[in-house]
Amino acid sequence: MKVLGEAKDGYICEVSHEEIEKFLDLYYGKRSRLKVGEELDLGTGYDWANRISSALHQTQEFVKANRPIIQSLMEGYSILTNLSKF
Repeated sequence: MKVLGEAKDGYICEVSHEEIEKFLDLYYGKRSRLKVGEELDLGTGYDWANRISSALHQTQEFVKANRPIIQSLMEGYSILTNLSKF
């Protein structure tokens, strides 16, 4: 993004379509090109980051609550992996 100027309550910027797709987590043409006058809520990218943070926190809690089971599964996987080498 390149800031071209200032407006009353914001900025006038040049942003590539690819930057918008990345920010919104809509890669590979999943976001249609914007039209002149169309509005885009940049807060959506922030919401996406919050959802990821929340998902990671929930995953950490799940791992803590199920540590013995996860350790047993990983040990079993390790044994099977080692056996398949022979």
